[in-house]
Amino acid sequence: MRDVILYMSMSLDGFVDSDREHPGTIPEGAELKQWKLDRISTAGAHLMGRVTYQQMASFWQHSDDPYAAPMNDIPKVVFSRTLSDAEATWPVTQVARGDLAAEVAAVKAAPGPDVVAWGGGRFAGALAAADLIDEYRLLVQPLVLGQGRALFDQLPESRHLDLVEAVSFPSGIVAHAYRPQRA
Repeated sequence: MRDVILYMSMSLDGFVDSDREHPGTIPEGAELKQWKLDRISTAGAHLMGRVTYQQMASFWQHSDDPYAAPMNDIPKVVFSRTLSDAEATWPVTQVARGDLAAEVAAVKAAPGPDVVAWGGGRFAGALAAADLIDEYRLLVQPLVLGQGRALFDQLPESRHLDLVEAVSFPSGIVAHAYRPQRA
């Protein structure tokens, strides 16, 4: 069974989105870029909500950045009840319209390598609230926003996580990898 690994940039005070500034705007630097490329290039699929999908589709197809190849070549699953034909917009894409837990279970049951989930805050928060994430890779930015959307604001109760990796980069960004404690 494949794992779902969430990548999410967040501010030091835990916000993943804000009207003040986006927590992913700090330049990541070559070391962090390579760290991420080494991991996402082997993904079996990219999972994302509609808003993130539309932002990424309009950008990665026309980019020559090193991230473009894994973003364009690896299959994508976009979770949306309103999107009509994602394959026409960004090749190798399918739309998941059903129940979130059931759709993620189907993706996890398919053969192949682990899958990467990309947030939007609402989509990532829904995955976290439904306990559908097997590993959180949180890129904590040296930035304090003071307000915004928290990644875990949809949780029905507290969760305990185990730290599996922490790496700091010259940009000041620290990557934290956590796995949920399972009963």
